[in-house]
Amino acid sequence: MVDCIDNDEHIIHILDKAISGTVLGEVNPLRRRDHLQQHTGQHILSQAFIQIAKAETRGFHLGTDSSTIDLEIDQISPELIAKAEDLANKIIFENRPIQIHLTNEKDKFPIRKDTERENSIRIIEIQEFDFSPCGGTHAHQSGEVGLIVIRSIERVKRLWRVEFLCGQRALLDYRAAHQTAIETAKLFSAARDKSPELVIKLQQELKDLQKHNRELLNQALSVEATNIYNTSTPNSNNLRIVKATFNRSLDELKTLAQLLVAQPSIVALLATTLESPKIIFACSNDIDIDCGTLLSQFCKEFGGRGGGKAEFAQGGLPIGTEFETALESLAKSL
Repeated sequence: MVDCIDNDEHIIHILDKAISGTVLGEVNPLRRRDHLQQHTGQHILSQAFIQIAKAETRGFHLGTDSSTIDLEIDQISPELIAKAEDLANKIIFENRPIQIHLTNEKDKFPIRKDTERENSIRIIEIQEFDFSPCGGTHAHQSGEVGLIVIRSIERVKRLWRVEFLCGQRALLDYRAAHQTAIETAKLFSAARDKSPELVIKLQQELKDLQKHNRELLNQALSVEATNIYNTSTPNSNNLRIVKATFNRSLDELKTLAQLLVAQPSIVALLATTLESPKIIFACSNDIDIDCGTLLSQFCKEFGGRGGGKAEFAQGGLPIGTEFETALESLAKSL
C-alpha cells in the first residue's frame, strides 16, 4: 500500500499494482502501536503547552524517527520546556481514560482546535485534559503512550518547532544516548555523569595547547623569515625577491609572507602545494608594485583565480598545475 485516503464515505487504499478478487488486509502491530503512541502523545504535549504557556500548536509532523509540533509563542526557555514535559508525563503516568466521540455537534465539546470537516466529526477526549478532532490512531488509556521526551527546539520563521519522542521511540533514543555517554566516559576512565565536566576540561586544555603551538610556530616562522631575508641579495632594482614553494598550510604561508614583507624592499612570491596549489604575492609598503593585479594575471594564465590588495594578494590554481617555471620567470622580471 502506498497511500490511504478517507473521503468521508469510504476508506480508499492505494496500491502499487492491480488486484482482483478478495483481499485480506493485515495490520502491522508494531507500526500501529508506534503511531498510536506518537499521535496520542502529540495531543497530550500540545495541551500541556497550552496550559503551561498558552502556546497553541500550529503544525504537527509525524516523522519516521521523531515527530514535531510548531508552537505559536514568542520565546521559549528550558524551564518552560521542562514544565510542559513534566505535565505531559503526569497525564501519561495517571493512565487517564481516552474516549472517541463520533458526533455531528462539535460545538458541544470544548475542542482545542477547530476543524473544517462537516457532518460526523471524530473527537478524541483525554479525560479532564484535552478534546481534539483527529482521525489518527490513538490509545485507550494515556498510559499506553509510555513516556514523552522533548529532544530539541528550533526557531522556524515565527514559530518554535519542538521535536519529541513517545513510547518505544523514547526508549530507543535513551539507549542510544546512554551508550554514547558510557563510551565517552570510558575514554576518561570515569563515571558516566562525570563526562561533561571532563570534556570541558579537555576542551580548555586543547585551546591552551593550540595557543601555545601558535606562539611556537610564530616564533619559528619569525626566525625563518629573518634567515630568508638575511640570505637574500638585492637585484639590479635593489629589490630582494624571495621565491619559494612549500608543502605547508596556507595560514603558515600567510604568516611567513607577512613577516617577510615587514622588512624593507622585499617581494615575496610564495606557493604551497599542500592539497591544491595556493599562491601568495606580497611586498613591502615601500615598493611600487601592485601584487593584486600581478597575482590575478598570474593565476588567470593557468585557469586559476586570485586577487587582493597592492601589498598582499592570494589565489589558487587547479590541482596538478606546473607553475614553477612561470614563477621563476616572474621573479627574474621584477
